[in-house]
Amino acid sequence: MREGKFDARVTLLPAEQVARVDRRCRRKRNAKIIAGVLIPVVVFTLFFAIMLNVRDLGVGTGSTDGKYARVLSDIEGITEADPRLIDIAMLGAHDANSFSVKYDSPIDNKPSGEMLKKLYPVRSGFQYRMSVTQTVSPYQLLLQGVRMLHFKYTYYDNTWYATHSLLGRPFEEDVKDLLRFLSENPGEIVVIYFQCTYFGDQSYHTFHDWLATVEYEGMNIYDFMHYDKVNVFGSYFAEGVRIEELRYNDLTENGTSAGVVLMDRREADVIPAVTAESEWSAYYFDIDANSSQEWHNRMGSDVLIKEIDRYAAELAATDLYRWKLRVNQTQAALSTASVGDIFRDIGAWSLLKFAEKHNVAVLEHEHFDSCLKAMPVFQVDFANSDYGDFNRRVNEKIRARNEEIVRILRIEGTTYEDLYG
Repeated sequence: MREGKFDARVTLLPAEQVARVDRRCRRKRNAKIIAGVLIPVVVFTLFFAIMLNVRDLGVGTGSTDGKYARVLSDIEGITEADPRLIDIAMLGAHDANSFSVKYDSPIDNKPSGEMLKKLYPVRSGFQYRMSVTQTVSPYQLLLQGVRMLHFKYTYYDNTWYATHSLLGRPFEEDVKDLLRFLSENPGEIVVIYFQCTYFGDQSYHTFHDWLATVEYEGMNIYDFMHYDKVNVFGSYFAEGVRIEELRYNDLTENGTSAGVVLMDRREADVIPAVTAESEWSAYYFDIDANSSQEWHNRMGSDVLIKEIDRYAAELAATDLYRWKLRVNQTQAALSTASVGDIFRDIGAWSLLKFAEKHNVAVLEHEHFDSCLKAMPVFQVDFANSDYGDFNRRVNEKIRARNEEIVRILRIEGTTYEDLYG
């Protein structure tokens, strides 16, 4: 167009019309942005709402063939060798009485209970899947070779209950399971880790007294306790039996009776009521003073195995084998230690589902035998898992270690250093 000439084909819009078109374009652009944000939010909200409320644990029951009721008493020469308790290899069950937790169970009254109660309606399925760590009763676990039971218990509505965030069955039933096994299997030893989460108006002393009232065929737990008053906190300046002094023959009356070793945890954030002292409290070893273990608080086999290896190496470099029970805590926990852990929390689905493959990974790790030597108690979730034939294979590994211990101790002039060299 030449200067000074008007081109009739060009139409100029009034300022108001230009502004209107501009606003319309901005609205369309903003709507696309909002839609781009809202759609993923809605999708993820629906996904998590469903995931957080699904009740399926994702696993079967596991091995229930009862093949491992006798794992110590039938080892040839065990009474002659008379091994110390802290040298004997054992399969341990973490939260061993959590099998009875139900989806609609009440929430424990422990200190974090109020927060859980507020969040539970939107995460009930997830909470349930992260509360159940075993699929069968303590009695069945013992028949599958478990010899260390980690029991959590709480006082709720005037009754002692099994617990793991959510309540399980009355704790009396778990104790009777234990007593039944002990009465049926002389020569076996079971270590019990009692861990309270809430006392209310009760205490360790009232709980210890209550245990004396729970019987199976006329016997209570103290009838299987074949040792004197203990050095509760492991102090060299206190009287009482030290845990490293406990031996197979004393604990089983030379193989003629089953035996228990009682331990409990005096946690600072679980406040007991002030009550009269129980005569039985003098027979409980404090867990933290008499055993070495590390709660790794991670999710994922790779990171857990790395932590297990590190801790085993630390223990192997010390002489803790002389005076402490050593526990390999292999199980996972919900973790926010890293972004990877958070995604693995989600991918784990349930603690049981994660434990299926994880237990096999730990068992097949190249350092398993050295870890078992450094930490003879191999504690796991889903102790009777049949995935990868875990339960059978781990019992065979543990038996092989115990047979080696018996063989070494029967050699004249053997020292305990020979067990760990």
